[in-house]
Amino acid sequence: MIPEVYQLDLATSGKLKLRAKARLAEGTAEAVFEACVLLHEAAWIQRLAVEALPVCPSVTQLASSLEECWCHVEGRDPPRAAEAWGEVLRARDAVDARTAAAMLSKVAPHYEASRRDFARAVAGSPAILAMRDAGRLDGLAAPDVAQARLELARLLERFPGAASFWWMAYRLAETAGDRKGAWEALERARKLAPRNPRFLAMSLLVAAWALPASAAEEHLGSARSALAHAGPEVCLMYALAEITLARKASKGERRARWTRARDAADAGIARATTEGMRRNLQATQLLLRELLAGREPTIEILYLAGLGEVAATAPTNANIVDFLTERLRRMLPDPAYRVAS
Repeated sequence: MIPEVYQLDLATSGKLKLRAKARLAEGTAEAVFEACVLLHEAAWIQRLAVEALPVCPSVTQLASSLEECWCHVEGRDPPRAAEAWGEVLRARDAVDARTAAAMLSKVAPHYEASRRDFARAVAGSPAILAMRDAGRLDGLAAPDVAQARLELARLLERFPGAASFWWMAYRLAETAGDRKGAWEALERARKLAPRNPRFLAMSLLVAAWALPASAAEEHLGSARSALAHAGPEVCLMYALAEITLARKASKGERRARWTRARDAADAGIARATTEGMRRNLQATQLLLRELLAGREPTIEILYLAGLGEVAATAPTNANIVDFLTERLRRMLPDPAYRVAS
């Protein structure tokens, strides 16, 4: 007997694909992007459907992997389509050759055409390739940032479903001081990958930097209820966002924000799975302890948190709140450079 959850998931995925097809037919840039979001969600639900099966036949697994790949091809996301194609090839080995060949023949030409198109487009983007080879954005000269943004805009016109490229667009806009562009690019990445904790975490801090105070508060408010179950990245960036917004708040509101930030840091440190994350959260806790006590945080908090090497790079007379916030803002690993490899 087929589990009811499996059937419901497949039905939901099918409806999303139908809606996406209608949006693609409209042809406008916004409609195409919305279709990409729908197709990414359909791919996710397709995977959930298979995971709902107590035992998954090999043919069913192959068919599901092919469907995921197709969703990402149609969803203009060649990097994710390539990841799904790897799963297709692994699933193929468990199915008899004749059946597998027939199943792959329906998707393989579309996937390969998308892959070649993407490879040519990336190869024709020298500034993006230079960023990939350097593995970082920091330190780029303003003309290089401007050129990379132009190339990336052209790539995203053709592949608007590539969440990792929207993340890169956010980072470049941030480097250029373009708050509106940074926020819009990061939001597109989040819509395409709503379960990516890195995107959610950074959106909290970017909201405090890029949005008017009321809009930033609305965004933070929408995340508060999830903090009880959020990962350490989200807790850390939420705490830093509250500290950022507290700087322009009244005295009473400032203390309330620091208290919420401390609670988030406390929650995050209990869930930290790496020593680096634990130390960064501890530094944030110590910083908030000083602020709540009415004292100006000093470089000592870095030493006390086990971040002596970081303290050694702090400029003389640095504002520790600014220094720590900026460092942690840059701390999250960038997913963008792997994609063009």
